[in-house]
Parts: sequence; C-alpha cells; structure tokens
Amino acid sequence: MTLVRKRLAGAPRGVLGAALAIAALVATETAAVAAPAADQGWQVAARRGSELPGDPGARVDEVVLRIQRALAAANLYDGPVDGRMSPETEKAIRTYQRRAGIPMDGMATEALAAQLETGPKVQDLLRRLERAREDTVEAARQALLNNPQTRGLVTADKDEIADPTRDPTPCFQEPSPQCLLGEALESAKAIFKPEMRDWALGEILVAQANAGFGEKAIETVRRIQDPRLIMVALRDIARAEASAGRGSQALAAAEIIPDGFKQLEAYAAIADIQAGRGSNASEAVDRLLAIAGDLDDPVKRVAFLARAAVILSRSGDAEGAERNVAKAETVARSEALRPSRETALRHVAAALAEMERPAQALAVLKDVEDDSDRIPVLVSAATAQARAGDARQALATAEGIEAVRYRSVVLARIAVAQAEAGDRAAALATVDTARRAARSIKFPYARSYAISRIALALAEIGALGAKGPNGEFDRAVTTAGDIEDNRLRAHVLWSIAAERRRAGDMAGAGRTESKARKATAEVKSALSRVWMFGEIAASHAAAQEADFAWAAFARGLEEASHIENAWGRARALTKMAATLTVLPAR
Repeated sequence: MTLVRKRLAGAPRGVLGAALAIAALVATETAAVAAPAADQGWQVAARRGSELPGDPGARVDEVVLRIQRALAAANLYDGPVDGRMSPETEKAIRTYQRRAGIPMDGMATEALAAQLETGPKVQDLLRRLERAREDTVEAARQALLNNPQTRGLVTADKDEIADPTRDPTPCFQEPSPQCLLGEALESAKAIFKPEMRDWALGEILVAQANAGFGEKAIETVRRIQDPRLIMVALRDIARAEASAGRGSQALAAAEIIPDGFKQLEAYAAIADIQAGRGSNASEAVDRLLAIAGDLDDPVKRVAFLARAAVILSRSGDAEGAERNVAKAETVARSEALRPSRETALRHVAAALAEMERPAQALAVLKDVEDDSDRIPVLVSAATAQARAGDARQALATAEGIEAVRYRSVVLARIAVAQAEAGDRAAALATVDTARRAARSIKFPYARSYAISRIALALAEIGALGAKGPNGEFDRAVTTAGDIEDNRLRAHVLWSIAAERRRAGDMAGAGRTESKARKATAEVKSALSRVWMFGEIAASHAAAQEADFAWAAFARGLEEASHIENAWGRARALTKMAATLTVLPAR
C-alpha cells in the first residue's frame, strides 16, 4: 500500500461510506431586520468598504459582518465581529446550517445573512430544533426500552465517581490495553459535561471491542447518557468486532440495534470490512439488502443498494454488484424520485467509480448539475482512472473539479499513479500543478491538508526511485515546510523521514527527523501529539518496523501520562490502548 493510500486507510470509502444526514427542519425565512442603531457606523463602513475602527487598512465584507453579528447574537460565534472570513466564522456557519437542517457548505452568502437576520425567527428556529432534538432523544430511548436486549443499556445507573486513590504508575511502566483502558475509564468518570463524557466513552468502548473485551464494551455502553449515542455505540461495537476479524460477534452486535438506520450502517460497515479483508461478506450483505429494501426513503434505499454493489464488487461477485447498481439506478431515475434525483444519481455514479468503472460513472454524472453532488464522484472517478493507468483521462477529469482544495489532492494521487507507471517526469509535472492549485486555497487548514498530501506524494515518488538520496525527498521536506498546521506538518515530516530510511537515505532521514522533532514541539495540544504518535506507531507496525513502532508508542504514552484534563486524558489513554493492540510483540 502506498504512502498516500495508507493515510486514507480506515476512512470511509468514497461518498458511499459517509454517514447519511437527515435534515430535521429547513429554515426558509429570509426577511431582514434593521441593525440596531449602535451598529449603524459599522453598517456604513461595511457598505462603503471602509476601514474597521481601530484597525487601519483592514477592509470588511458586509455580508460576513452581518453573518458574524447574527451568529454572535444567537450564541453560535464568539470570535471577532470584524467582517473578515475566518475558520471560526466558517465553523459557526456550519454549526448553524447543521442545526437548521440546510446544506453545510460554510459559505457566507447574502441569502444566509438575510436568513440569520430574522432575529426572533432564528431563536424560534433554534427552539424548534431543540424540541426536535428532545423528540429524537426520546424516540431513541423508547426504541431501546422496547427491545429486551437493549433495555438495560438505558436503565443502568449512570452516576459514577472516579477512584481518587488509584495509582496509574504501574500501568505506565508496564502498559497493557486492559490497564490503559481501565485508567481511561476512570478519567472519563471525572468528566463533568455529559456530552463530553459520552464522547470519551464512545472511543473507549470501540477500543475495548477491538481489543477483544466485548463484555467490557457493553458495560461502557451502559454508562452513556444520550440514548442516541447508545445506538451509535452499538453500531461502532459491531464495526470494531468486524475489524478484529470476529465476524459472528459483529453480526450479533448489529442484530440487537433497535434503530433500523443504525443497523443498516452496521451491516454495511461489517460487510465492507470483511470484503476488504478477503473474508466472506455474503451474510452481512444479505442482511443489509433485506433491510434496505424496506426503507421508506427512496434516496436512502438507492444509497444502500449502491453501497452493497461496491462491497459485492470488492468481494468478487460481479453479477451481484451489477444487479444491485442497476437496481439503484432504476430507483434513482423513477418518477417518485424526481425532486431528489440528482442526489440519488450521485450515489449511483460514486458506486460505479468505486467499482473501477469511471466511464460509466461520468456518464451518469452528466445528469447531475449540483457541484456538491458532482465533486465526490469526480474525485472517485479521477482516482479510479489514475489507478487504471489512464493518467491523461484522470487529469482531464480532475480539471472538472472546480473546488481547488479537492482538485489539488486528486492531482497528488494522479502524480503517484504516474510515477508507479514509470513516467516520473509526468508525475513531477503533475505535482507542480497540484502545488500551484494548493497555493490558491483560501482557508488555512484546507490549504495545509492539500499541501500535506502533495508532500506525501513527493515522498512516495522518491521511494519509487533508486535507493539512496534523491531530489524528491528534499522537495517533499521543502513542501512540508509550507504546511501551516503544526500537527499536520510534524506528522508529514515524521512520515517522510520513515520513507527516507526505508529507501536507504539514512543521512536524509536524520535531517528530516530533526525537523519533525522541532515541528512536534510546536504542537500546543498534548492530546494532538499523543494522537499523532499513535498513528505513527501504527504505520510503523504495518510496515513491520517493530523498533520504530515501539519508540513512537513510548513517545505518545509519555505525553499521555502528563495530561491532567480528564477529557483529554481519557481520550489520550484510549488512543494509546488502541495503538498497543496493533503493535508487534517485543
């Protein structure tokens, strides 16, 4: 598996692996209200593109300013109200859009500003959303109570106090998954906010299931307060059991999930994992299709039929794959689906792309006009074309991706495919195109992510060359230096150093590791450092580099041992426990 692909391992496969969003309410009011008199000076400055008071030379965007003001009034944004787009503003917009049940694009538009400025109507919307949340919580609770196998998960006593007398020192000296997860659980008990505690518990139970502690995982589920998250936990346990190769336990865990949609997700995840491992996924697929056929929502039915087709294709069942993707397209083009046809066809096109049939995927995509539906399919199609050795067509498909943050990442993947095919010059030319595209990405983290994929692609190209030093490794390091996000930069540098070492460039590996250590020191969050070292350790383990894997694990565990915040400590120790389960024996 190549380096870029390693980074993608474990992520949902294409758009079909993503969780399906259900919009609870759609806010359509767009009437604007006048700004308070105290804000009139700001309004005038914005309309004229004037300088902000106290910040000479800075220009404001009127729409962004209106959105920031409204989001702040709704307690969804606590950043500067300065009329300038920022990651904090985008995050607040997405939060509002998620709560309002509208597409989460994070864009500051006139329509959004008008909607937000409806003041009391926004508050009314938020109240309705809260009532809808309460309704979904109660529905989940009743579903769990009505199932004898899950009733005890709701009625169990949730109030626990961490043991203040415990001594974690022996565990840090001789770590094991069991003791690390035990300490993580004790830390989770000390988390004050219920939603934060449920978050940590959700990660703990997945690690417990992965480590083979199924009964312990169920005990942890009983500690979760939000009934909706109990449903998610049961799905995640099923997925973890499948990841650990315990197919029958995975199916048993999925079978007791009382929520049909979460159960579908569980069966799909189990089948996908089994297909990827070369195991027999037929039983999980059969259960998936049986439930999907009864779905009232035809778009969801199309999505799961398409996902089943991809899984069957990966399992070698070409006939079954063709039958289900054809059925998905028939439903997508039916008259009943006219209002949502483009979304449904996007699922079909994405499935065809993942089934290594990019030409058919692009043919279906001709009937899809919405960019948000087109982009994931174009990404999958271009990647499939590159894997098939058709770099020219892959580049042409990539050119159709208007969003530069996605196009630059796809170009990096195409460059690696070109190098694997022996066309090094073309690969480097494509990398240059990707770098130019990445520089124009507006938002810092999206830009950093794209640059990180380009740096990793250069490292892969270097690894494909002759053993020893080569210019692509140095270019990879230089490119990594442009990554603004400290954690991303540090992680990429550690990865490049590992590739240099594997290629026999020991001097270059040493220089790159020095830069990686410096970048690591600049990562402010100890939890981020723990997470990074856990992932590095796992990648070394996958490459059968036991000494380096254990060294990275030791760094992560040392960082985790000093975290005092209960939420951060619980998550960090869980990450270390999960990492420990994949490390080779010493």
